[in-house]
Amino acid sequence: MRLTLRDFTPADEPEVLRLFADCDDWFQAATGHPSGPGDVQSLFYALPEGVAFEQKHLLVAQAQGMIGFVDLVLDHPAPGHASIGFFLVPKDLRRWGIGSEMVKALAERFPAVTHVHARLDDFKPGNEFLKAMGFTLNDQGAVLEIAPRSDGR
Repeated sequence: MRLTLRDFTPADEPEVLRLFADCDDWFQAATGHPSGPGDVQSLFYALPEGVAFEQKHLLVAQAQGMIGFVDLVLDHPAPGHASIGFFLVPKDLRRWGIGSEMVKALAERFPAVTHVHARLDDFKPGNEFLKAMGFTLNDQGAVLEIAPRSDGR
């Protein structure tokens, strides 16, 4: 399977809303309520304090159709770091290695990133995924250190 990560476009909204509905288990655990129609639009405005709009990336994982979605902020909380708001894979595609492929694709697309941060919530499968990917979990969240590339990029 060749997975690509591309920027979200307005034409993706119906499919992303279907993905959000399919991932209601995560929404319930993380936010306490199901996803809603305004969730996609609100992502554009959900920025940590001090972050510029240009640092925000909404990415669609694609391989013969949409198979995932990533909410990402670059250079946060520090230069060379990235913060993941969330990382969604449809229920019927979980545990097939898609999340691992998405992490690899993120590293390829953003080679300057040396640390990836994710918050922890009450969604046990997500926290188990972070552990399996090598994230270090602590009280503040989870951090993955990515070794710099040998070619200097």
